[in-house]
Amino acid sequence: MPPVAIVGVKFLNARPLLAGLEAGLPAPVPYTFSVAEPARCADLLREGQAQVGLVPVGALPQLPGIVAYPKLGIAARRETTSVLLVSRVPLAEVRVLAAHTASRTSVVLARLLLKAKYGVAPQVVPANPPVEAMLARAEAAVVIGDPAMAVDGAAGLYRCDLAAEWMAWRGKPFVFAVWGLRPPAGDAVLPLLEASYGFARQHWEELLPQWAAAHGASPARTRDYLERRLHFQLGEEERQAVEEFLKLAAESGLVPRREGGIWHG
Repeated sequence: MPPVAIVGVKFLNARPLLAGLEAGLPAPVPYTFSVAEPARCADLLREGQAQVGLVPVGALPQLPGIVAYPKLGIAARRETTSVLLVSRVPLAEVRVLAAHTASRTSVVLARLLLKAKYGVAPQVVPANPPVEAMLARAEAAVVIGDPAMAVDGAAGLYRCDLAAEWMAWRGKPFVFAVWGLRPPAGDAVLPLLEASYGFARQHWEELLPQWAAAHGASPARTRDYLERRLHFQLGEEERQAVEEFLKLAAESGLVPRREGGIWHG
């Protein structure tokens, strides 16, 4: 049996899920591990170059044959400071939206919120940080991950934290990413995914300053971010939130409808 290819996300918010994989924990089957931006993780899974990937939930309808592991992911019930809609103008006046190509989910969420709350449906143009370059070609920009944390609090910009806005709108946590897997190869490493997060919890105090240094954040901010703003174990509320988000996105024509169930097991 060839090694199971696992791909994770290279942002700070994923490090707790990846800790054991990065440490090379043993598994029942051979595996390889690499990291990429969220959208690229989905592409690798779709193309068959990976059998397991930490993927944006908005990519699930476009991943036939891929199911989501329902117990682990990246979720939030409050401001994250790492998934932002920033704008030079009031949000009701946004006509062009620069979309960070690293995550399609955040762009879909921003478009849903702009339509529902502000009544606008801006043209979307692909772009990448820095945010100054993104805002040079659009009134507003969606920026995620470490680049978003770098611009959080920047003066002179309207700022919308997308997770907090979703929570206020729908009353549920927002799930940004889940482990997607292609059975049967992906099934064999499910215990490894659980063990990887367990490794992070076991070695948390040792790993936290390492993560902070690697991503250019202070230890205090890293602790606040990973302990207070995000959570990684998913339950029924998170699963319902994923299904509601995908339903709203499909009804708005932002993603295709998914045929069949999305959850593993």
